[in-house]
Order: sequence, then C-alpha cells, then structure tokens
Amino acid sequence: MESYNDSGNRTSELYLIKEEGIHHLLMGNEAAARGAIEAGVHVAIGYPGTPSTEVIETLARQAAETGMQVEWAVNEKVAFDIATGVAYGGARCLCTMKSAGINVASDSIVSVAYGDIVAGLVIYVADDPGLHAGMEEQDSRLFAAASLLPMIDVSDSQDTKDAIVNAFEYSERERVPVIVRSTSRVAHGKSPVRYGAVQEVERKPHLERNISVYTRASPVWCKTQHRNLNNKTEALKPSIEADHCQLEIKPGQTHGVIASGVSWNYLRDVLSNTDIDVATLKAGAVNPLPSTLIKKLIDQVDHLLVLEELEPYIELRVKAMIADSPRQISVLGKQDGTLQRVGEYDYDLVEKAVSRLTGADQPRDDELERHQVDAASLAPRRSLPFCSGCPHRGTYTALNQAIKELGYSQDEVIVTGDIGCTILGMHPPFNSCWTEVSMGASIGLAIGLKYAGNEKPVVATIGDSTFFHAGLPPMVNAAWNDTNIVIAVLDNQITGMTGHQPSPSTGLNAVQKPVNVIKIEDMIRASGIEKIVTVDPFNLEESTEAFKEVIRHEGPSAIILRAPCALVARRQRLTGKSSIVEPEKCTGCMLCVRNLSCPSMIILDGKMVIDEATCDGCGLCSQICPFQAIVGGDKR
Repeated sequence: MESYNDSGNRTSELYLIKEEGIHHLLMGNEAAARGAIEAGVHVAIGYPGTPSTEVIETLARQAAETGMQVEWAVNEKVAFDIATGVAYGGARCLCTMKSAGINVASDSIVSVAYGDIVAGLVIYVADDPGLHAGMEEQDSRLFAAASLLPMIDVSDSQDTKDAIVNAFEYSERERVPVIVRSTSRVAHGKSPVRYGAVQEVERKPHLERNISVYTRASPVWCKTQHRNLNNKTEALKPSIEADHCQLEIKPGQTHGVIASGVSWNYLRDVLSNTDIDVATLKAGAVNPLPSTLIKKLIDQVDHLLVLEELEPYIELRVKAMIADSPRQISVLGKQDGTLQRVGEYDYDLVEKAVSRLTGADQPRDDELERHQVDAASLAPRRSLPFCSGCPHRGTYTALNQAIKELGYSQDEVIVTGDIGCTILGMHPPFNSCWTEVSMGASIGLAIGLKYAGNEKPVVATIGDSTFFHAGLPPMVNAAWNDTNIVIAVLDNQITGMTGHQPSPSTGLNAVQKPVNVIKIEDMIRASGIEKIVTVDPFNLEESTEAFKEVIRHEGPSAIILRAPCALVARRQRLTGKSSIVEPEKCTGCMLCVRNLSCPSMIILDGKMVIDEATCDGCGLCSQICPFQAIVGGDKR
C-alpha cells in the first residue's frame, strides 16, 4: 500500500506507529486503534465480537512497539471492570465490545458513570445494522440515554480516529467515561486517515480514598453523583458540537437534513451527484445532542429529514424541540414510514428519502429492480455448514446417535444451543439445537426446562470461549441444586466464529504469549459436578458412548468434546491425509452426505467423491460409511 505525507510525497508503507502527518488508508477499527495510540492509551482490553474485534487485534500486533498492554478478557463486564480499575489508577484505558457486549457490561457501566474517574476511560462499541454478524440490530445510542454518558457517533475512519483521541480528552476533563459508537459499515469500511501526534501521557498510579465518589452505598451520595453526571455531560456539549458536528446552511434554504453515522456519507454522495439544494447537519453527538445547531436549523427550514440507522433516536428528540418552537415544521423519518427501522441504509435509500423531502423526481430503475428480484429467486437456499474437518460435526453426529440408541426420538431430547460456531448444530442434517438466546444462556435454559417439568433428558451445548464468558455461573447453579442436566462443552480451544482469538483454553493471550491453559474439567469439577467425561469428537464410537453415559446419569453431568478448530489445525499443519472414496465399493446410498453434510463431499455420477484440496482428513465419513467405501482420513 502506498501512503503520502502532507506534501504529497510518496512514503514507504506505514502502519499504526508511524509519524504525524502521514495519510493512510485504514479500516474504521484500525483507525480506532491508531486513535488509542495517539491518545497515549496504557491498556486496551475487550472481548471478541464482530464488528468491533479488529481494534484489539490491531493493537495486539503493535503492542511491543507501543508498550501498550493489550488483552482479551473473558467477557465484556470483566473487561470494563478492569478498564475502570486502570482509569481509577491513573492510566488511560480503551475498552472495546460489540453491541451485545454493552448489555453484559451495563451493570458496571451505569454504576461507574455516577462516580469520578482519574484518567481517561473510553468505551468503543460497534453496532451491526443489517446483521452482518450479530444476532440483533441493537441501537446502542439508546444506552447513552440509559447511562447518561457522553456518546460520539462516528461516520468514517478519520472521524473514528479523531473521536477516540478527543474522547480521552473529554473523559479526563470531566472525569467521566465516554462512549464512541460505530457501526459495521464504518468499522469495516476503509477511508484515508491523517495521522496526528502521539501524546506522551504521564502515568502516575493514584487513587484517593473517597467513598462518597467511588461507592454507591448512600442514596444521598447517589443523588449527588447523578446530578454531577448530568452536569458533566452538559459541560462537554460545546466541545463535542464543535469537534464532531457540522451545520451547513445558507439563507433562503427551506429544506434541511440531519444525518448521523454512515448516513452522513450517503447524504454527501447524493448531494454531490445531484442538484438538490438542502441545508445539512452532521449530528456526530448522541449525548449531549447538538441542540444548539439543531435549533439553528429548525429556526429556518420548513421541512426536515432525519437520517439515522435503526431507532428514531434523533428524530424523536428533534420533534420534541419543534414542539417547543413557535414554528411548525414537517419531519420525515422513521415514524412517517419514509425510512425503515430495520436494516441498514444505503445510497439508493437515502437518495429516495432526500428526493421525497424536496419533491424532486425520485430515481427509479425498474429494470434493475426486476433483475435483482430474479437474481434473488435463483439463489439456492442452504443452511450454514460447519467447515470441513470441524470437530462439532462429530459432536452432533455422536449426540444424535446416542439419543437414538437410548431409545429416544430426536424430538424428545431438548438440546439448548449457545452463541458461536456451536449453534450451527441447529441446521440440517443435525437439527440438534432448539434454542439460542445469549452468551452462556444454554445452561440456564436447560435448568429452567427441567424445572418446567421436562422428564426427558436436556442437553446444554456451549463452546469453550462462551463457557468461560458466561457459562460458569449457571453451571454452579446446576451443581448447587443438583439439577439433572447434561452440559456439553465443545472445546475447539479457540474463539472460533469471531476470527480465532485465544480463549482461556488456548494457552495464548492476545499478544500470542504462552500463558496458563485453564482446564475446563477443573472448572466443572470445582463447581461440584462429579460426572465428567472428556472425549475426542472425531472418534464417533467413543463420543456416542460418552454421551449415552452422561445422559443416563442422575444429576448434573458434563461431557467435554475436545479437538482443535479445523481452520486453526490447517494453519498449524495438524490435519490428516485426505479421505478417498473407492468407487467400486460406493453404492451411492449418500448416508455420509445426509449425516455429515461436509463441504468436501461432492456428488458425481450418483456417487460421493471427496475434494482432496479441502478435506482435512478428520475420518468421520469413513466411520459413517456402512460399506467401508471410504478409506484414509487419518484422525488428528
């Protein structure tokens, strides 16, 4: 990649630790990492969660050069509590998470908001409009209203970098945590970023003992803290408006548009490609809202459009301001149906909304829309498969076989699922997982289902990273109350679905330094559960018998199915030789395909063949075939 300095001279390839003045093409998350470096952050900590993951990953690769301590925590609440301790202790800390993670950390965040902090504390949260990677389209801007914390809503990579740097300054000025909110398109999109100066921040560990500030033990103290929090956020309003909001209005303009986040970029593109003339306001502040600039806009225009993804957060507040104004202004947005509350925005949607506001001819391409509908109808529907060589394929095959051999139908044994790769067991051909709620919920749900009176077995499936994230408390509950459930931990020794970050069972930390391996067996045994079996999920016979053993057991039991993630194993050259089908023995029964649905299996001329380039040699198919037509596939 080529980079340029302010003089336009070509420079050598740069990354995050290079000098001030360089322009570099960065993803939004990389820009957040650069912002942390410029702000002199001492510790960066978070939990993997797309679309926020790359911030910690990027900083981890630069940790040795920057001297920054970079960590993955076991969950977002732990990450934020550690971050708070860092800030209380006098050093700057960045805490990252996805939108679901702010729910996990919310108990601590709302409490810490009431007290003072000593050094800068910034929370970077990334939402996922359009559900590129998440379970829900949560709008974290609503959390700014709930927590009362200042929040900046970023629109591109430069904006993200600047917001992180400024947020630390705001945080220390008012001694309050500051939230920087991004979204998938911004976090994963790339745009040029101008590098600023890297600050030399003096770090002196210091925390005064002041229980009226750092505890919530008195209603009188809490009311004072609440009042102070409101004042702190309001005090930041002029700076945040000046740094992150932008009003462009000319005399005589009667139409205005307020845009936040990535919608601001779509709006600028639309206006640059058309002759539409409107006043514009970039609302880069969520809390405090840029009410001074909004008031200037509504004092002049007669018609207003609000562009914001997900909930009508700004729209409702603008309408409240208009209600207090002597002028009556029409507002287009989500509430009148002009824009949607579901999914993300794009150029076409914004162009249509702006055209409706101004009465301009609305763009329409019937032929394009017809082709899009036709293309969608031709796309084959298929469920999400496990990767070739994934150990979870063996786990769910063995579980289903055990259920059958114990005399149950698959509809009789409830299998609760959890977050991560493990939930793919809900799809054909396994059809195993019945539920998915949140991190660690599979175990709590299983307990509740037994309490509801289910007499048949209930199995809770959970991955290793999720187990450490939120599975420990409900596991203790099951042990404490002797609840007759099976906890199946699918231990692929990595945080798989978010991109192979280490988990406590990996033996590495965020900067790839060897650390303690936390044995899942030891954690389960310490909780009081005595019946524990550990198996290799690539051994179907052994795994099936183990499942039968724990399902028969009266009381809480656990089975750990341990084998490395297929993608990690491939990188580490731990895969076996590819399996091979002997065509003269293959009857074309397709039992292997129906039971395993492995991407390496190909049907050709009525028989199954194996793609040797993608086969990991796990050996599951050879164990399934009743005619011994599949050979090779040495197990890991």
